Formats: sequence, structure tokens, C-alpha cells
Amino acid sequence: MQIIKVLLTGAALMTAVPAFSQDSGTIVAGQVVNRTAGDPEVVTWNLCDPIVNDRMGTRLAEDGTFRFETGAITRFHNATINCGKFINFFIAPGDSVHLTIDAAKLREGAVDAVRFGGSHAADNARLYPILDYLYERLYSYPEPLDITAAPEAVIAQIRERTGQASDSLDVYMRRKGIVLNEAVRDFVRRDMIFTLANQLLEYRQDDPAGRLELFGDPFFGIHDTLNFNTMMFPYHLRAYMQTKISADTAVIAAGERGDFVTAARGGIRILADESATASRDAMLWGYLSHILEYFPALCDSVPEARSAFLDPALGKRLEALCRKMSGAPSFSDTPVKGVAYLNADGTVEAVPEGDMFAYLAAKYPGKVLYIDIYATWCGPCRTEMKEAPALHKVMHGRDVVFVNLCLGSDKEAWLKTVAQMNLQGENYWFDADATQLFLGAYNLSGYPTYILVGKDGRIATMKAERPSTLTQVSRQIDGLLAE
Repeated sequence: MQIIKVLLTGAALMTAVPAFSQDSGTIVAGQVVNRTAGDPEVVTWNLCDPIVNDRMGTRLAEDGTFRFETGAITRFHNATINCGKFINFFIAPGDSVHLTIDAAKLREGAVDAVRFGGSHAADNARLYPILDYLYERLYSYPEPLDITAAPEAVIAQIRERTGQASDSLDVYMRRKGIVLNEAVRDFVRRDMIFTLANQLLEYRQDDPAGRLELFGDPFFGIHDTLNFNTMMFPYHLRAYMQTKISADTAVIAAGERGDFVTAARGGIRILADESATASRDAMLWGYLSHILEYFPALCDSVPEARSAFLDPALGKRLEALCRKMSGAPSFSDTPVKGVAYLNADGTVEAVPEGDMFAYLAAKYPGKVLYIDIYATWCGPCRTEMKEAPALHKVMHGRDVVFVNLCLGSDKEAWLKTVAQMNLQGENYWFDADATQLFLGAYNLSGYPTYILVGKDGRIATMKAERPSTLTQVSRQIDGLLAE
């Protein structure tokens, strides 16, 4: 077995980025070597940024090379490359990171399957061999965290599990000859805490006071901005923000009735009570950018939204997002292959390689398309499938086509799900490469996602309402049918 020895030399992990920077260009590039016919042909970069949590995808060149460039990274944190397996690495605004990925070793789970160059190369070399092992330890318990317990009991569980995982990791590192500097050790500690805390997102949904007590407990350090070093922290921060705002029933009611001006101003008022840190800015960004998905006129109607941030760069970024959201989403054609279509007689046929939205618009001209993007293993997806028949009934006889796109799932599981859930409409399945390329090309962050395409064949919104919100989604579709 090859031994990796990483010495305590070189610069420590970056620990001080005071604001959300506007970088001029961050590059992640590399090459996948020793590939076989069964290896992925697509690689995706999940930016995992607390402000711009985008996803980018590209097909490998013939020699296995790939390259991404973006100006979206706002501060130092860990992100992931997916090449059939997730690869963690550190990234900061303006960085250039290079990865050489040995596909054969990656399949075997070898600790030296990836070589790093460029920015943070030494720390990335320390990080890569341990995170998979660490996550396996954190999730090795036969039962998840008990999210019915009192807040102090939940935190005690997290302390116990992170302590045990840390002890196990120490043994593993000694066996592999891996030595971490204190900065990477600090990152690992924070990453363990917020990886486990991600299990708490469903904690006592009907108990705002209990949720706020848990998510805001000093143990988590809501305003400790070094927590941003782990990509898992923003999920916890957003849960805290949502819980705090949800406690104001007037603000929630305003959002539900479509009064987004009142909802935005209420959220700004509530979050102004938080400490003046980057965490407050991140929470405010998460709240206002979510409202923007439904109300692109936010910056014009609530001008104080732009000046509510401590970091002026975020106000400018919000204004730019307002302008972008005011227009219909547009994407360059992204040829995808590896898509199958389920015919009415139960046979399956291949869809020609090409841009999926162009294909759908040509196949169903003059129709409004309501597109459900799901995975067979996704619980919320299946819950929404049970609500879909009511929406189908409301839209019966109208120029609406319901399209179901199954991603990230086994083909047999897809066919079984279509039958079990009685999925009405047009059913398509994407293989692993098609899934990654489609998710990256259209910056889709999770399941389920609902998209509306107008009668003109253009994407109207990438954030359509779910079937369970029957009144709201019917209103969205009615608006497109009337155009």
C-alpha cells in the first residue's frame, strides 16, 4: 500500500477573508487519466459558495482534460469536483487549482488517486485522503441523530459522534502517515459539526422556539465567520435564518399572499437584530435572493434592500441579479446524450443527442411545459408526485404538457417508479453522464426542481411552484397560457 506523508510545512490554511469578495476569475482545471470505457465522460464542479452556490458541468476532452472558470467565488471554503466520485478541495477568489485524477485509482478508493497543483496544493493533498473516511465514520451509526430530543440532548449527540469520529480519524492518519497542520485540523472539526448538523434541518418543524434555540446555540457559533471555511455551514445558517423569520407570522403571511414588498422589508428588519458580521450578510442574501426568484422587481420596489448589507459588494451583486432575473432565463445549447424516453406501449427508446430544452420545445410546439426533475430515491420528490394528479385534473384539456425527467437514478428503478407512482405525462431518464452534464449546464442544485417553459419554447422560470401548492402553480401556468 502506498504511504502518503504530508509534513507540517508551508503556509497555513487561509483563515481571514473579511468580506464576500468579487473575484476577477477563479479557475479549476485538470485531467482524468487511466480512463476506461465505463468511466464518466462528464465532470462537474459544485462551487458550494455561500453566496453563489452554482454548479458547472463539462464533457471531458478526448485527452481527459477539463477546465472551468468563474467569477462567482466569494470567499475561501471547500468545494467539490464530481467525476464519478466527489473530490473535495479548497478554493478562494482568484485561485487557480489543478487536479490530476487517476480514474483507475479513484475506482479503487486509493488515497493517492488525485494529485493537486496550484493554489492550496499542500492543504488539498492533506484534505483529500481523509474526508471520505471521515464522512463514513460520521454516518456509520445505525440510527440518525434523534431530532425529537431537546436541543441540549441533540448537541450532546453531535459532540459524542464528532469526538468518536475524530479519534477514529487520528488512528487512520497514523496508519496512513498523514499529518495535518492545525489549520486543516480546525477545518475538519468544523466540517464534522456541520455535516452532522445538516441532519437537523427537519428538527421540530412545528416548534419555532425549539428550532431557534437549537440552531442558534453558542455551540454552533452562528457569527463565527471561520465556519464559512466548510461548505456545510451555510445550510445551518440558512436554517437558523428561516426559523427566525418564520416566527414572524405577519411576514410569512405576506409572502404567501404575494406581498413580497412587505415580506422583504420584514426580513430585513428581523435580520438587522443579528450581529454585524458576514453571517448576517449571508442570511440576508439567502432571504432576499429567494424572494427575487418570485419578485424580480425587488430592487426597484424595495431600494433599501441594496443598502441593507454590511458588504457593499453584495448590494451591487443583488442589483445585478435583479436585472438578470427580470429577463427570461437563457442558456447556450448544451448537447446531452444518454437520455431515454418511455413510450406509451412500455418500450424505451433513445433520445437523439442535443439540447434537451430545444428537443422538448420542438416535440411539443405551442404548449406550456411543466417539467418535474426528480430522482427515484428522493423522498420529497415522491411526496410531490402524490400531489400531481390534482394539478393534472385542473389543467386537463388545456395546452399543457407534463414532463418528468428522472436524473441520478438506476434505469430499472426509474421504470419501477413510473409504474408505482403512476406518473402521468411524458417520462424521460438520464444516465449518469447525462445527469451530471444537465445539472451543471442548467445549474440545478437539487431534487425536486420544477421548470416552466412557455408556448414560445423559452424557459419562463427555473423555480416553478410545486404541485402541492396547487393555487400558486395553477396561477403560474395560467399566466403562460394567456400569453
